[in-house]
Amino acid sequence: GYTGVYERAIGSFEVKRRAGTKTSYSLGTFKTALEAAVVYADSLKRIGDAEFVLEREAEKEAKQAAKQAPKVVSHHNGRQLHLGDSATGYTGVYERAIGSFEVKRRAGTKTSYSLGTFKTALEA
Repeated sequence: GYTGVYERAIGSFEVKRRAGTKTSYSLGTFKTALEAAVVYADSLKRIGDAEFVLEREAEKEAKQAAKQAPKVVSHHNGRQLHLGDSATGYTGVYERAIGSFEVKRRAGTKTSYSLGTFKTALEA
């Protein structure tokens, strides 16, 4: 395997980089171990752990700000989208704990079916 690359149960590969002795930061999830290893190698080009930590914290703050004010559009690629009151702004689209977005469709009153997971709420 590659340093800093971990295979996830769903078949993708996550890149993690340690900063100091206790804190690790996820650099993302990728389809192949090779893609993940390249990202890890690029992260090593940083001057040091302190700079790396500052970059990760800035990225985390930017992601939080983006989540608070998601860009919701009513049309995309010639399709009318179904706007809703969910946190994503779209009917049937839910953000998963790992940062991806899942589309669910309800059949009847109790059963819902997953239609897939996507990188962004707009793709979903």
